Amino acid sequence: MRGRLLVLWLACAAGIGTATPASAAERHALLVGVSSLPALPRNAWLDGPRHDVPAMRNALLAQGFDASRIVSLADGVDGAAMPTRAAILAQLARLARTLRPDDVLVIYWSGHGLSMPGPPGLWQTPSGQQVHLLAHDARIDPRSRQLSGSIGSSDIGQAIDALAARRVQVVALFDSCHAAGSTRGDAGLAWRGLAHTALGWSPRPPSLGGRPVPVERIDVPGPDPAPGPRERPLFIGFFAAEPQQRSAEALASDYAGQARGIFTRALIAGLRDKPASYLAWASLTSQYYRQALDARQLPATARPSPVYTGALEQALWTAAAAPVLWPVRQDERGWYVPYGRLDGLQAGDVLQRGVASWRVGEVAWGEARLAPPDGVAAAGWARRLPAAPAPDAAPTLVLLERRGGKRAVDVALPGRGAVRLRVAESALPALRARAASIAALLALPSTGAAAALLQARIEIQAPGRAAVSLPFADRDLGPLAAGTRLRVVVENGGEGSVDVGIVHLPLSGPATRVFPPFEGDSNRLPPAMPAQVSRFEREFEITAQGGAGAPEWLALVAAPAANGAMPRRFALLEALRGAPDAGDATAVRGAALAGAHNPDQAQVARISWRLAPGAGR
Repeated sequence: MRGRLLVLWLACAAGIGTATPASAAERHALLVGVSSLPALPRNAWLDGPRHDVPAMRNALLAQGFDASRIVSLADGVDGAAMPTRAAILAQLARLARTLRPDDVLVIYWSGHGLSMPGPPGLWQTPSGQQVHLLAHDARIDPRSRQLSGSIGSSDIGQAIDALAARRVQVVALFDSCHAAGSTRGDAGLAWRGLAHTALGWSPRPPSLGGRPVPVERIDVPGPDPAPGPRERPLFIGFFAAEPQQRSAEALASDYAGQARGIFTRALIAGLRDKPASYLAWASLTSQYYRQALDARQLPATARPSPVYTGALEQALWTAAAAPVLWPVRQDERGWYVPYGRLDGLQAGDVLQRGVASWRVGEVAWGEARLAPPDGVAAAGWARRLPAAPAPDAAPTLVLLERRGGKRAVDVALPGRGAVRLRVAESALPALRARAASIAALLALPSTGAAAALLQARIEIQAPGRAAVSLPFADRDLGPLAAGTRLRVVVENGGEGSVDVGIVHLPLSGPATRVFPPFEGDSNRLPPAMPAQVSRFEREFEITAQGGAGAPEWLALVAAPAANGAMPRRFALLEALRGAPDAGDATAVRGAALAGAHNPDQAQVARISWRLAPGAGR
């Protein structure tokens, strides 16, 4: 899973060209299934992919896809071409040349995946791994013991970048994984994960080369170095398992035409419920996936957790934004929402679904309990009516004189003195929104006394001074000179995945994404793998672009990732987006919402500083 595709460092690229009308958009699909691997040991083969590809094709036809726009590359499937490395890459290249803006492309993969150490700086997982998906012609050279005939995560990533550059909406559905374990399991399952040692592959040690970690000016993002990952604002990714986990396939079908991949079965069952958005489809898929795994009575250590990433709020099979809605659920204690304080919910918020409404009561880190509803109610998707912030938690803006096309504004944040800025009249709404986001961040309780979910630090290199390393915790760095470098290092050395958001929030300018590094990427940091720590780092340089004396923050929020849970809606990351459309909750279908509860744990850290006097413009 390319530190970007398969492991979910996935993101969508900024578009170019003129968009075509939505009615002119076409739906396409490339379905890949690799069952047999003739040059590899027979015990490495799978039986499921040759059943999965026809089942997924039929599911897409039922969704309105034209049969002429669905290409199948799968061995053992009538009418399909062989899924060799050359054939797969050729199809991806053809689609990148011919698809138009707003077209939809489903890329589905069913088969084996391997993870191996990757060269530093290349597109890889946070634990330094790259993924190789085995094509039909995968083989190990008898002399060099090197693997050929695989599709690397960087191969797929480059193809998706090329499609995203044409504003094609790519929907990646991957029922594969990588693991350092056996290919066979019990309970009637076969596992879609291989260790390189099982194939007799002796990978070369990673090169010391590769793409260096970029240094960016913290308030003016520079151009992407090439070749590198790019933004993919339309990207959607559904993945059967986290980077360190294996996915499974059934050894038999219950009826003719049924898929064998457990995740593929869940995908198809979710589509049958006619979800209106990708988020609704993901919720349904997780429910069916969990039911199937429960039926197999798999232990927690063997249970894969699906991961969803990208613009999930989009309406299904279009680039149109769907309403931002909240899943209302019911358990033995009453009504609740599987989002909490980190996601921006606060006591007094109201959730509405049809004639029913719920008021948010107790709010924990990962969950909010709701008062009994007004009117007849059922679990489903609801729109949120935010409560007004408490007066002592709201920022204050005082407009002063106007001079030279700009207005002087005194901005006071809760617990802080006023800061005077000069902004254009047209920038006042954005300033109010920024101040509100920062005030909400500062209002979050401290977690310094709790056990940390992540090991995080910040390294500070001021001009002409020795570097200083400090824990990433609530602190004020005081005035920093232009040219100071900040390096953020975050490691997950635990046994579970953690959802993370890191954002730079200057009062005097727009917010900047730090982690996940690209829009559309997953915010999930997987656990450490054997001999490798899951790690993220990024370096910045403070410039004189902002106003001297104006405060800036580097903020981190993190929460444990529950198995099968939807991506967290960290309010910190919402500050990077425009105002959401509340929409009509009654229009959303497929709201089967039973699910696990999010743990009541969090890690919150806010580091502030200001540009030293004399450095600003």
